[in-house]
Amino acid sequence: MSEATELQAEALHLQRSARVVGNPRILVIDDEAAIRESLDTLLNLEGFTVSSAIDGPSGLDMLARNEYDLLLLDLALPGESGIDLLPRIVEMQPNLPVIMITAFGTVGNVVDAIRAGAENFVQKPWDNEKLLADIRTAIARHRVEAEVVQLTRPLKQQSPIEDIVDPHDTPIRPFTQ
Repeated sequence: MSEATELQAEALHLQRSARVVGNPRILVIDDEAAIRESLDTLLNLEGFTVSSAIDGPSGLDMLARNEYDLLLLDLALPGESGIDLLPRIVEMQPNLPVIMITAFGTVGNVVDAIRAGAENFVQKPWDNEKLLADIRTAIARHRVEAEVVQLTRPLKQQSPIEDIVDPHDTPIRPFTQ
């Protein structure tokens, strides 16, 4: 791995570590300006930090450069569909919760999205309170998982017990009468 790549990976790791606290960051990938603006307004009023992308390639670019707590992904994007993008999104950020949003909420689409890695599926037009509840639940789960990783990482880096206990030490015998 080159030094630049290592520095980039370390910067992303630090950014991920910082994501456990602070305002949740949400990325919206949707080709409809009215949907992006509506979600931006709703989510900003609720205290979320929102970024938007108009299509898959710009959304993937934003995911490569930034860490998010949640992704709202449109199913019907120009070029590649949201379901087609999901495997690359999961590869880039495996723990990122993805909620699919679409006007085409067929059972087949829901099954395909969940199989591809989406956590939830919301049909347009959505109910704001239900969408916010789904978002909060997904972010809370994501943050707990990230915190567990942060707390267990130092334990995994510690020396194994064999390095601490002297194998030549005489075992202690229990006191018997």
